[in-house]
Amino acid sequence: MTLVADKSILLVEDEALLAMFEKNQLEQGGYVVTHVTNGENAIQLIILEGKPFDLILMDIDLGRGLDGTQTATEILNHKEIPVVFLSSHTERDIVKKTETITSYGYVVKNSGFTVLDASIKMAFKLFEANELTKSKKEHLETVLQSIGDGVIATDSDGKVIRMNPIAEKLTGWAHDEAVGLTISDVFKIVNVKTRSLVENPVDIVLRTNSIVGLANHTVLLSKDGCEYQISDSGSPIKDLNGDTRGVVLVFRDITAEYNVQSQIAKQANMLNNVLDAVIGTDFNHKINYWNKAAEKIYIWKAEEVIGKSVLEVLKTDYLQLTSDQVIEKVNLEGSFIGEVIQFAKDGSIRNIEVNQVLLNDESDLPIGYIAVGRDISDRLNAMKQVRESEAKLTQIIESAMDAIISIDQSKRIILFNGAAEKMFGYQSTDIIGQGLDRLIPMDFRSQHDSHIDSFSKTGVSRRAMGALGQIRGLRANGEEFPIEASISQISVKGEKLYTVILRDVSVRNLSESKIQKLLHEKENILKEIHHRVKNNMSSIFTLLTLQARSQTETSIQTILYEAAGRVKSMIVLYDKLYHSETDNTVSLQDYFPAIFNEIVSIFPKNVELKMEILEEPIELSAKLLSSLGIILNELITNSMKHAFNDITNAEISLKIFREGKKLYLEYADNGVGIPDSISFEHSPGFGLQLIGMLVDQIEGKISIVRNPLSKFLLELSI
Repeated sequence: MTLVADKSILLVEDEALLAMFEKNQLEQGGYVVTHVTNGENAIQLIILEGKPFDLILMDIDLGRGLDGTQTATEILNHKEIPVVFLSSHTERDIVKKTETITSYGYVVKNSGFTVLDASIKMAFKLFEANELTKSKKEHLETVLQSIGDGVIATDSDGKVIRMNPIAEKLTGWAHDEAVGLTISDVFKIVNVKTRSLVENPVDIVLRTNSIVGLANHTVLLSKDGCEYQISDSGSPIKDLNGDTRGVVLVFRDITAEYNVQSQIAKQANMLNNVLDAVIGTDFNHKINYWNKAAEKIYIWKAEEVIGKSVLEVLKTDYLQLTSDQVIEKVNLEGSFIGEVIQFAKDGSIRNIEVNQVLLNDESDLPIGYIAVGRDISDRLNAMKQVRESEAKLTQIIESAMDAIISIDQSKRIILFNGAAEKMFGYQSTDIIGQGLDRLIPMDFRSQHDSHIDSFSKTGVSRRAMGALGQIRGLRANGEEFPIEASISQISVKGEKLYTVILRDVSVRNLSESKIQKLLHEKENILKEIHHRVKNNMSSIFTLLTLQARSQTETSIQTILYEAAGRVKSMIVLYDKLYHSETDNTVSLQDYFPAIFNEIVSIFPKNVELKMEILEEPIELSAKLLSSLGIILNELITNSMKHAFNDITNAEISLKIFREGKKLYLEYADNGVGIPDSISFEHSPGFGLQLIGMLVDQIEGKISIVRNPLSKFLLELSI
């Protein structure tokens, strides 16, 4: 269960008022919240300063600079942390943009704290689950790489798909060289006496669908010319339906064991240091040697078993042979190597790889038996996990919704998943081995071949979905249809293999056409909405103005005029938007003279206005102008309330000028001035506090000049 009291959240939100509301809600919900207004500050905190956060709540639109998805991508390149996107957008392309990032949720603004809280908690759970899955996968890979025996996995055709480092060392083949080759090319074994080839265990497993062991006196011929006497076992890899998908071959070098078996009796005192169980018996199977490893593996102490029959102490299942048959084999051939199941003192089961040989005296006359046993229970469990992992990979490919097709260098199909069968109308059994051009319209085949050839020469390992643009596919019934494709390539012993992932975009193309029509309708509706909103705000403005004029108390009248001024700034902006031909932008030269005159006219006091605005046309976004309109309203209201009490020739001036990429707004009046004790940080009223918040939101700077006239200077980057 996730405890929110211990969780810290970084809120990245450029809307000041909305950020205050969201931060308050989260803190009331028990979270520790830190707020920044832009992506650069988020990167500074997490990457450069190393501040610890449990989750990032990321707004997608962050104004100027990096947007939410760019910020999240940069952070995730340096740190694993869950990111939940918070946005007012519900458009599919915006949501889809976040899906390419390691996102743990997408919450629409104003969905309510319950939805936001549930999404955050779900993100914590998903993050914890992903970390656990990653840990288990790394553990599985470590087990496979650290096994002391050689391990080779093949597919159902007997071709190598994986080798561990021990297998590379014994066979002399590097992993990348061996993958794709048949097992007989990599794992060459002969009889040590006759030098004739021995049937490969993989071929036996595929033929019999059962576990097999290697015959005695078998030598592995390494690629580098070395020879190793080995023991091995082959086991089928089965999927969840019980069908054999390949083979796992486990083998080890037992050359040293063969060389020292005749010396075991003489060097018994040294055998306590080996990890394998070593048991010596006479011809009546009475135990005369039991080393420390045997004590550890079977839990029997040496003093408990010496003199007893090994057949009574250890219950042994030889899997394919009886105990008598094994003894006969040892007596005739000199040894037996294979896997057995044995029971320890407490009844627990041990999977043992045993090498049982005749023990000779100094005259080379047999005097008993020596059995060397290795506990391979962990190894078998590791192989089981490998088989399950391979089965899961196969299931993932088959359950993928996109068509997955692999081809060899001659462009013949070698993999055709279930989605490809549905998309093209072919069964995999019918299409495997066929040329890829059967799936491509005639007039596009040469172009498609050149695409693959040029991609092969780039050396790029993969190219993302849609990078090739839309191409055409050909179904079995002759129907052509549009598809998007991603392609990747790998090289196996000089031969390149290509895998393409295809997506049928027929429905999407139709949907996009409908969307374009709806967008056109939306533009018309939006203009109508602007008009209606303006009319409604005009009604509100009129009511506030009438109410102000009807008041006798100056303080109440001033409050109503302030509210009316804020509404008026919005009315002017909506009017300019309604008549604007651009997309959600308004000319600075059209907006500021209109709003300046309109706001001043609200107040009953006569004031002379002076405006000096640069002639160069500048288009600004409605969002920025809305904030600037409210700032200007607060400045005018402040002048009307405090500056002109005893002044008859009241005057207000507004100057807008530009220097390079900086835009400056200079506001001044000829009133009594602003006391030194008043600032944006220390203001008794709401007006200057609101100005300070809005300036931070638009990433500007504002300062107060008190002499010779009261003046505010606002600086913006454009």
